[in-house]
Amino acid sequence: MNGIQRAALALWLSGTVAAPALASALEECVPTGDGAAVLRCLTEEDGKANIELSTAEAAAAKRARELEQATGRVGAHAALAKSVRDFAAYRTSQCAYVKETMASGTGAAQAQLGCRIDMNRRRVRELKP
Repeated sequence: MNGIQRAALALWLSGTVAAPALASALEECVPTGDGAAVLRCLTEEDGKANIELSTAEAAAAKRARELEQATGRVGAHAALAKSVRDFAAYRTSQCAYVKETMASGTGAAQAQLGCRIDMNRRRVRELKP
């Protein structure tokens, strides 16, 4: 990633980081080196974030089933399942949008992958009890 690309990326990031206390995946990976190194870093973080999300979704599903059993009311597990599907669709659309807002040659694919990681991390936090 050359200096112009880094500057464009930094400018883009400065306007879209929702929680200043939490670094985005892209911000974490940019210091690793050139574009290929950043992509390797993001790919590794994406794998970790996907595992964490799957684990959090499974734990939330278990809690929803336990709630249904304890209360005799159904619906929590089905609502979670719908939420999981809706989140996946939203994440796909939102991160495609992020990619399309980037100019060609400025790390659009990296921004899209960073978006996926950030959204997965945020979703994991939301699913925790």
